[in-house]
Amino acid sequence: MQKENEDLKSKEQPILTVIQQLKDGRLDPETIDKELRQQCVEVFQGEGYSISTMAQIFQKSEKTLKRDLEDIWKRKALTPSIELAKKIIGEFVAFARIHRSHLMRLARSRDTSVSEKAQAEFFAFKVFVELIAKLQTLSYLPSSPQKVVSDIFCHVDGKIEDLDELAKEIIEIEKIADGDDDVDKGLKKDLEQIKTVLKKIRPEEEGNSLKEE
Repeated sequence: MQKENEDLKSKEQPILTVIQQLKDGRLDPETIDKELRQQCVEVFQGEGYSISTMAQIFQKSEKTLKRDLEDIWKRKALTPSIELAKKIIGEFVAFARIHRSHLMRLARSRDTSVSEKAQAEFFAFKVFVELIAKLQTLSYLPSSPQKVVSDIFCHVDGKIEDLDELAKEIIEIEKIADGDDDVDKGLKKDLEQIKTVLKKIRPEEEGNSLKEE
């Protein structure tokens, strides 16, 4: 009866609290039932704990912990579906946009050096280009560069001039890089490669060359 009361008390606590109590030795692992133990195992696994370490924490055999992990994996098993693919791609695109926004804020920050700003601008654009490439390989975007740009900038944002703005930013980065000896030479080479990519994806009506100011 006492063990059942302790099990119920443990279940009512947040899982991270239970884990901390286990680590501190304030909670007897024998009072934890299978369901709660597997919840803890899932968190421990995410933190990089080995099976042998978890077995020691819960005072169970490694075979028991392996069975726990198998049960967890079975519950986490995914069935291929269009809806699942849409959700994963949506999350992928969302994170790509978040990362690009962080990089752009870094590039505009007053606390970063000229070299860091130039690199942040470069990586922000690289995220954008690689996002397009990945969506093309997943058949979410057509393989034609001009149509990709048309779809993204016209139909989504309605701002085809974004490419011109991007071209101007690259030119400005080059000017900064030329005047800063601390800028990595590899970055300057990468900028040239970006310009080549941009020439390919800019619409024909906007021209296929970056015009120096």
